[in-house]
Amino acid sequence: METGHVHWTVYSSRNPLFTGRDDILRKLEATIRDAVKDSLYPNQCTIVISGMGGQGKSEICLQLAYRVRQIFWGVFWVDVSSTSSAKNDFLNIAKKLGMHAELIEEARQGLANIKESWLLVLDNADDPEVDYQCYFPAGLLGVVLLTTPNAECHRYASLPELAEELEGLPETDARELLLHATDIPREQWREFQDDAQRVAALLQSHPLALIQAGAYISRAHCKIAEYPQVFNRQRRRLLKFRPTQARSRYGDVYATFEASAGFLQSSQEETAQDALQLLSILGIYVPSRLPLQRLFEEAWKGAQTVSSYTSSDENGFIDIDTWHVSHLPPLLQAAADAWDPFRLVEAVQLLKSFSLVSADTHDVLSVSMHPLTNAWALDRLDTAAQHNAWLLSGCLVAVSNHDHLLWRKLGRQLQPQLGALTSMDIKIMFASQSPGKISSVVIRCGWLLCKMRDDAKLKELMDNLMVYLNLDPVFVDKRWLPVYDLVAWNLIDYGKAQKAVSLLEQVVQTRVQISAKDEPYRLASQHQLARAYQGNGQVEKAISLLEQVVQIEEQILAKDHPNRLSSQHNLATNFWDLGRYKDGLQLMKYVVEIRRKALNEFHPDLKSSEEWLKFFEDGMR
Repeated sequence: METGHVHWTVYSSRNPLFTGRDDILRKLEATIRDAVKDSLYPNQCTIVISGMGGQGKSEICLQLAYRVRQIFWGVFWVDVSSTSSAKNDFLNIAKKLGMHAELIEEARQGLANIKESWLLVLDNADDPEVDYQCYFPAGLLGVVLLTTPNAECHRYASLPELAEELEGLPETDARELLLHATDIPREQWREFQDDAQRVAALLQSHPLALIQAGAYISRAHCKIAEYPQVFNRQRRRLLKFRPTQARSRYGDVYATFEASAGFLQSSQEETAQDALQLLSILGIYVPSRLPLQRLFEEAWKGAQTVSSYTSSDENGFIDIDTWHVSHLPPLLQAAADAWDPFRLVEAVQLLKSFSLVSADTHDVLSVSMHPLTNAWALDRLDTAAQHNAWLLSGCLVAVSNHDHLLWRKLGRQLQPQLGALTSMDIKIMFASQSPGKISSVVIRCGWLLCKMRDDAKLKELMDNLMVYLNLDPVFVDKRWLPVYDLVAWNLIDYGKAQKAVSLLEQVVQTRVQISAKDEPYRLASQHQLARAYQGNGQVEKAISLLEQVVQIEEQILAKDHPNRLSSQHNLATNFWDLGRYKDGLQLMKYVVEIRRKALNEFHPDLKSSEEWLKFFEDGMR
């Protein structure tokens, strides 16, 4: 039933570029009309629209307000982004209604007492510390629309289906919005469909980002087909570019995200500061799912294994030490007596309340980000802050790798994150601090890439490191032996065993001169040289060297120690290559026997030894 429309305190007009969301609008309009007509809701009809900044939450409310205007006696708009703006708007409503009010509560109660139907929009409920229920008038005749980035506000919805979380536009709508914003004549849209689709996919169909892209193109800064390439070079510029007309509340995508960061920066609470630091760390990684709690927990465990010993090596990169533990994120609480995820969980939940991250609590807390939020989290940092964020992230990875368990179980999931960490500009990695300490982080990350067989990424990393440290690729600098160890391993994996032999012979010669025969790094380099010899067809040399290594490791390491078993495994394969089949078979049987006792049946080291044993047994038949 239509009623006399009297009051309208909506001062914004609809954006002419608004596109799509038809299903949501039809559903919510029908809900509002039913609520007014039939009073189906035993309580006040409340609708909550949530989502990250720039998805069009406020614009949907505007569209709805204009669509249902005539069925309400009054339509009122209140900006609840701050207490002062909320007070001004509520007192303005009271004035419109001829009421005397000096407090929000008085104006709110006055609205609740009206015996006519009304629609109240509570826009920009952005602060997770505010209980927005204090703005809801009582009564059954009103309909309330609330916009917020915080999914926790869904509890205010009258029914679960009245809590709408906005995501990117469907493909067709995204293309239409982009083309509309470019000012390309509609009759020409067909020829630009493929280009528009690529831009929409790049921007994850984010409405405000699409409008900004269209404005950039319409200003003749680039053609629509060129936008992806320009974006890759000038991402920050494009995502801060503002249309001159029909602007959103904050103007550009980055500004919408920065508004959320502003809440955190203005807070002195520990959780807010933890959230800001966590945000910078997440900006270093890629936006895909990251098992954050597992990573932090393993880093805490690794910190407990690092003794008070600090490397006395001139460059300080021989191993991870207390310096690296001191550069773990404070919210990890490395010095605590027990692992406690409380601060981490609270920081994640705070970021989630601003729609800056998505959190998955199934099994273990994991987070992901929208690609644009992830880009902003890095781009908002200056060079010094990017270095600090990289160092925190790098130490997390390096210290968490204390026993390889996490990376063995979740390697595939963590590989993109590791790739992003090691792809950082080398100058930012080394922006401050001791080059040796930073190098030890880089080398730990490099060995993880090696185990994942991400050979191309490892080569890129080591090439950059060698250039930055001004190291000769042929003649070994004795100060940086671990760097050459990793470079040589990468050469072996690329089938360049001869070059690897040349480097490793120099490394081993140096280590023999400066280290005891049972020093772990000396043994590791000798083992690696034997591997290079085998790859280069110098099997007798490989066997001679491995026999020395195995003899020493059998004296100092337990039977099931991974290093000892690895050396024995490789010695067995070299025996086989030289035609010493019985020796190879006997030794591989021993390795399999010990690994079956020490490892689970799916462990890759056990599987590898079992496959070699089967090959040997088949060859002996």
